[in-house]
Amino acid sequence: MVKIALFGIIASILTLKIKSIRPEYSLVIGLVSSLFLAIYALDEMGKIIDLFGAIESYSGIPGTYIQILLKLVGISFLCEFASNICKDAGQATMAKQVEMAGKLSILVVSLPILESLLTTLERLMG
Repeated sequence: MVKIALFGIIASILTLKIKSIRPEYSLVIGLVSSLFLAIYALDEMGKIIDLFGAIESYSGIPGTYIQILLKLVGISFLCEFASNICKDAGQATMAKQVEMAGKLSILVVSLPILESLLTTLERLMG
């Protein structure tokens, strides 16, 4: 993690220095650096997916719930990444729209869990 933090700091300083000389290169350096860090994060995500697989097999939680949870995490990471890129490019309004679309996507993906909860409550009360 120290290497990743140092990479982020160095890339940020480099981007800041180049911004005053060649702003268009600054944006490219920022995008490439962000992409590199996102790829690292996705590699780490593989470990989390393996852990959720183990939790699924030991707990008896249906696999569909684990898949939904992983989708929710993926949507939130992707939207945050895209929103930050938009903000770095000076597009704050676009960033807010990406965030809103992400929140709506999370709501839609989580609907099966809400439906299951309501069905369970109906059975318990009826």
